[in-house]
Amino acid sequence: MGSKLKVWLHAAFAVLLLGAAPAWGQNGTITGRVTSQDGARPLVSAVVEAVAADGRTAARSTTNATGHFSLTVPAGTYDVMVTVLGHRDARVAGVTVPAGGSVSRDFTLEVVPFQLEQVVVTGTGSVDPKRASETPASVSTVSERDVREQPAVTPVDHVRSAPAVDVIESGVQSRNVVVRGFNNIFSGALLTLTDHRIAGVPSLRVNFLQFVPQSDEDIGRMEVVLGPASALYGPNTANGVLHILTKSPFEEQRTTLTLAGGERDLFHGTFRTSHTLSDRFGVKLSGQYMRAEEWFYRDTGEDSIRAIVDAGGGAVLFPPTMPQAEVTRRSALIANRDFDLSRFSGDLRADWAATDRLTAVFSAGLTNTNSIELTGIGAAQVVDWKYSYAQARATYGNLFAQTYLNMSNAGDTYLLRNGSPITDKSRVWVSQLQHRLNLGTWQNFAYGVDYVRTIPVTEQTINGRNEDNDTYDEIGGYLQSETAVHRMFDIVLAGRVDKHSELPDPIFSPRAALVFKPTQDHNFRATYNRAFSTPTSLNLFLDIDAGPLGALGPFGFRAHAQAPGRAGINLHASDGSVQIRTPFGTTGTPTDLRPVTAADIYEYQVNAITAAASLPATLRAYMLSLRADPAFGGIPVIALDPLTSNAELFSPTAVRDIAGIEESTTSTFEVGYKGMIGGRLMLAADAWWSNQKNFTSPLIAATPLVMMSPQQLVPFLVPRLSAAFQAQGMPQAQADAQAQAIATGMAQLPGGIVSSAAVSPQGPALVLTYVNFGEVDLSGIDLAATAILSDSWQLGVTGSLVSDDFFRLPLGQTETVVALNAPKKKGSASLTYRNLGLGLNGQVRVRYTDEFPANSAGYVGLSCVDATLEGECVKSYTLVDFLAGYELPVPGASLQLSISNLFDEDYQSFIGVPVIGRMAILRLRYSF
Repeated sequence: MGSKLKVWLHAAFAVLLLGAAPAWGQNGTITGRVTSQDGARPLVSAVVEAVAADGRTAARSTTNATGHFSLTVPAGTYDVMVTVLGHRDARVAGVTVPAGGSVSRDFTLEVVPFQLEQVVVTGTGSVDPKRASETPASVSTVSERDVREQPAVTPVDHVRSAPAVDVIESGVQSRNVVVRGFNNIFSGALLTLTDHRIAGVPSLRVNFLQFVPQSDEDIGRMEVVLGPASALYGPNTANGVLHILTKSPFEEQRTTLTLAGGERDLFHGTFRTSHTLSDRFGVKLSGQYMRAEEWFYRDTGEDSIRAIVDAGGGAVLFPPTMPQAEVTRRSALIANRDFDLSRFSGDLRADWAATDRLTAVFSAGLTNTNSIELTGIGAAQVVDWKYSYAQARATYGNLFAQTYLNMSNAGDTYLLRNGSPITDKSRVWVSQLQHRLNLGTWQNFAYGVDYVRTIPVTEQTINGRNEDNDTYDEIGGYLQSETAVHRMFDIVLAGRVDKHSELPDPIFSPRAALVFKPTQDHNFRATYNRAFSTPTSLNLFLDIDAGPLGALGPFGFRAHAQAPGRAGINLHASDGSVQIRTPFGTTGTPTDLRPVTAADIYEYQVNAITAAASLPATLRAYMLSLRADPAFGGIPVIALDPLTSNAELFSPTAVRDIAGIEESTTSTFEVGYKGMIGGRLMLAADAWWSNQKNFTSPLIAATPLVMMSPQQLVPFLVPRLSAAFQAQGMPQAQADAQAQAIATGMAQLPGGIVSSAAVSPQGPALVLTYVNFGEVDLSGIDLAATAILSDSWQLGVTGSLVSDDFFRLPLGQTETVVALNAPKKKGSASLTYRNLGLGLNGQVRVRYTDEFPANSAGYVGLSCVDATLEGECVKSYTLVDFLAGYELPVPGASLQLSISNLFDEDYQSFIGVPVIGRMAILRLRYSF
């Protein structure tokens, strides 16, 4: 750092100190404690504000683990406001603070059945809660009461009616959730947090929220941020944030047991016990066990491969170098679906309020699950997959620090299409530091640094040849400024710089927002944010056998999923030529790289049809002799793109190398409004436009098949073969039919697949990989309205509309269809009843999802885009859900009923997932 810059910084800091010193001398404090009318328990993270006479917020704080707060303000008179979820807001006017003195005010808040104002942490620009009406982002909240009233087997079920949320439901507990589209069957696009900790599976970066160890009894609230939020949360937040916040043991001291049963032979039991060992130390222990029968589904790809094994042809399904014992073991696992799923988990948390300013939280948890999960290369049978974490975080005044370790152990998990084991013993270590600086009533800063180390350990089952070179680091720093330029106007500016060890350059993510607050109950905002998503471990290091290549599998062709990494995959030899691998050579092995000539490709196809149709050696010899026919020279060799089915004349320039993967960036402009009208109606509306560059595809086929042009080959062969058959005494009609069948069958069999030394040398394999497309523009509108109709009734409506559900993007010289994997239109409406005096609650909810195309790895349904394209699209569906609850006469006991899909409408939320019907769960809850 230059000497002039150092002098300038010291001078600026001195000016700040000198300017602020007189005010500090005239400050006073407002202290107190906030408790709930429900048992006088302390309310943790309640927002406490001192509002000056001109309407500015002079100071804001949150209650600590024991419900205490402290506000430092200039001497004067203020209104003190308290806001927390599930309770009626409290306001005390005319609190006079003397210079150098202190005033104490305690608050006991009334429990209310409905609350329109929300308190949120996510999207605020720091780790401290704020009222949602003050945040520069669109945030929706699910309260503790909402969670408690809905028996569920996964946290996703509590947010699937929130605006802009898209869910793929692939099983009793399996869900993939994103915000504003770009979903996938193996998705990590939505940043998911639990208590500020990344909740995705380490290294795979996939959101299996059923792996979250905490049960519903632990959840204090859930928050969904729509749109990018990279300034505070770092990379991989381009599509929003889902944050699960759990309860402190200081909030309640009790033991809660639940027992639930339901359809699909569901049994779900949980316990949570929370106690304070002193006024400043509390512990919580929770656990759960669930079992059920998975929704039935048969994968035709698995079954066809199983049929080959049962017919004794299993040897062709595995690499030729594989030991026979391993072939036998894997063969037994193909299509061996176990529909009995189970899960158990435990979570431990300790909170230590060392002082009124210092609070530390220590937690650890473990989940073990058995289920069926979809991946980019087919379904996996999950057997004893363990997910665990350990976390330590602390808050000291305006300083927040944490470190945690997420760990994964895939147990005996295997792929159902080829029996290959999946080993994942990966870890992610994260450390974060954040500080807030408040300069009077007009300026706040939040700044910090993050460090993430990802340590994949797959024992060569996922990362293959990259196993010893797949650890990577990410480090980032950010600064956010929030300036109250006027009582009605806030300006938020933020910037973040991140460096990924696998990317060549640092990445800058800016954010800007203008918030207009004409009154306390109304918020208008305009925001710009550029966020980015870094390549995942799979994008960088994936190297795994994906099993037999469909109908070509029995001939020895395979699929291989291989990441492009940063360098890409070079498909050209050093001299610029292109080579192939084939299972049809008469010399060498299928792993050999071979040159491409018309004579060789023709020979490989002849060998293929000879073996497939059991043709006599004399006929094979005759067919090979046809290469001397002058007309043979007019048959070109083509390269067939398996993704688009487009064919080009084969040449080295017709084959394109696979480019290295890059980060994708998302720039979003958004305008929004959130406001409360008459204390009874809350409205929220957001209109947004997003531009995504370098969109990263799911796994797609990237190496062409090489063959003789069918359009020329069949007319060449048919008359010559027919004449040969007739010369042997076969009637012409029969000779013509047999010639046509042989020629047509041969024309459908490729001579080989383009390969190179950079491609896995297991044999002739189609490379499945990731690519960056160009640009995607997407816009949409998200709406939500909540009306309190009376003290016992509430009506809620949400709706979302996006401009496109698919895009045609260039891929080399052709184009491909990229699907949003989410609908253009969706919405929900709910009517909720709560009577706290009678202990009754109920809800009826209607959810609508429009038809949409799907294209995610091998899960394709695009006929609604173009009738000539593969597969039916995901059909639209409308579902009705029902909730009911009753607090039993026994103190602490209640009964809750949840029925998803009340009228048992069969629907599929995506391609390749089961047909889902009604799911009813009845739960008994007892607290003491």
